[in-house]
Amino acid sequence: MTGNEARSATVADELARAEECLAEARYAIQGGFCRLVRGRAYCAAFHAATAFFASIDKSFRKHSALLAAIDTELVRTGKLPPEFTSLIRGLYQSRLKSDYGDASPVSKVDAADSIANAEKIVGAFRTMLPPS
Repeated sequence: MTGNEARSATVADELARAEECLAEARYAIQGGFCRLVRGRAYCAAFHAATAFFASIDKSFRKHSALLAAIDTELVRTGKLPPEFTSLIRGLYQSRLKSDYGDASPVSKVDAADSIANAEKIVGAFRTMLPPS
């Protein structure tokens, strides 16, 4: 497999994972598992961002590094609107609260907002990718 083929395979795999996470979030909200939605929504955004950066031969070992790269390389350069910094960081913080901290219930409205934000992020990264 050539470098381009490997890169294309990684991008496709990450996009498929993003779509799977969105599907899981939609399924979870239907079942009333609103806390779970937050984690799956963030993972969808994470995998879409990872796909984009893989397409330009960049990868990150930490979530914080990926989030910083989105801000510095995409938002500050105008490739993504300024709201994306707060959207993806908000999803990340919500995921941390749901998985490791805050025991309070997550409303269906908040869960639906997480899905909508993730869909927006995944869609933006998908359109930024070169044609396959």
